[in-house]
Amino acid sequence: MNQDDHEQDSVGAPVRGVTVIDAGTMEYGLAWSLQKRLHARCVAGNGQAFLMLVEHPPVITMGKNSSEKFLLAGEAWLSKVGVSIYRSDRGGEATAHNPGQLVVYPVIPLTLFGLGARAYIHRLEAAVIHTLATFGVSSHRDPDHPGVWVGNNKICAVGTRIKDRATMHGIALNVTNDLGIFGLIVPCGIAGRSVISLAQVLGTTPDIHRVKKEFINTFATLFECQVSSASVDEF
Repeated sequence: MNQDDHEQDSVGAPVRGVTVIDAGTMEYGLAWSLQKRLHARCVAGNGQAFLMLVEHPPVITMGKNSSEKFLLAGEAWLSKVGVSIYRSDRGGEATAHNPGQLVVYPVIPLTLFGLGARAYIHRLEAAVIHTLATFGVSSHRDPDHPGVWVGNNKICAVGTRIKDRATMHGIALNVTNDLGIFGLIVPCGIAGRSVISLAQVLGTTPDIHRVKKEFINTFATLFECQVSSASVDEF
C-alpha cells in the first residue's frame, strides 16, 4: 500500500461495520433507487455503511456534467437494440455496464472512516488494484485519469458522488463482460485509449463470484472494517 492509501487514516479507530448487499443482476434505475435508500440510512446516522455489488443489463450512463459528444449512438437506436441510457448524478463522463462486469457501490459515511474525498477515491482504486493482484494481474492508477489501468487499457472505471459526507456510485470492473458496448461511447471521455477485461488479461474466464469475494475481503482490509451480509429485500 502506498502513501496515498494511508492518507488520512484513523489510527486506532473503532471497528466499523459495513453491510454487503449482493443485488445480483438489477436494472440500473432500480439499483440507483436502492442506492438512494441506502444513502438516506447512511446519512441518518448510527454508523450505517453499505457495500452494494451488482451486475447491470446493458446500459450507458452519463455523469452529471458529461458531454453528449461522448455518446456515439442515438438514443432511439440504443433503445431499439436494448441498451438503456441514464443521466446520473455521479462525476465523470460516459461509461457502460453489462452482464459480466462487477459494479460496486459503496455507500459509506466518510467521517466515520476518517477519509477525505481524494483519499477515498485512492482507497477505492487500491481495493481494485489489490483484488486484481490476487489473480496475478499487475495494474495501476493514472495520475491524469481516475480508474484502474492495465498497461494503457482501462479495466475499471471510477465515478462517485459525495452528498452530505456520504458516498454514492463507485466502480465498474470489467471481468467477463462483452466490451463491444464501449464502442457506443468514448469511455470516460478519453479518446485513443482502450478498455480491457480481466478475462482478456488472463486468457481464461474468471469466476465473477470469486472476484466479488476477493474484492469484499480487500475492501474490508483497506477500509479497516468488518463486513456482514444482507439481502436486497431488507431494504
